[in-house]
Amino acid sequence: MTQLTVIDESGSHSFGRVGFGQLGVRADDFARATGWTLKPEGLCKDDLCVPVRDTAAMSNGDDIDVAEFARVTGCNMVRDASRNVVAIGEQASNRAASMATLEAPNFTLPDINGNLVSLSDFAKRKKLILAWSSW
Repeated sequence: MTQLTVIDESGSHSFGRVGFGQLGVRADDFARATGWTLKPEGLCKDDLCVPVRDTAAMSNGDDIDVAEFARVTGCNMVRDASRNVVAIGEQASNRAASMATLEAPNFTLPDINGNLVSLSDFAKRKKLILAWSSW
């Protein structure tokens, strides 16, 4: 059985792939790892439920398609098929709310000397954030 690694806001989770959908995994394993469960009222996590119009595309009863989950919940998803890794981002509504305020969330990264630096370390000071990637 092929392993699939799903990375989301709660961490990294490994699942055994099943034959359902593009990226099928066991629904009960997915629920334990992410907190999302398919119920009659939709995909639910705690008090939040997202309606699912086509449950047959989402689940066969035992398994859930991670790609369909991302589409229905409005989350960005990036897949590295060669490594069997999927990264699921925040919901679009959350991203839109943070973009409306133009406030960057706090984050911590190593500086050029390897020391951890947080954005909040520079509170009440003007900040310029430069992002660079080699790929």
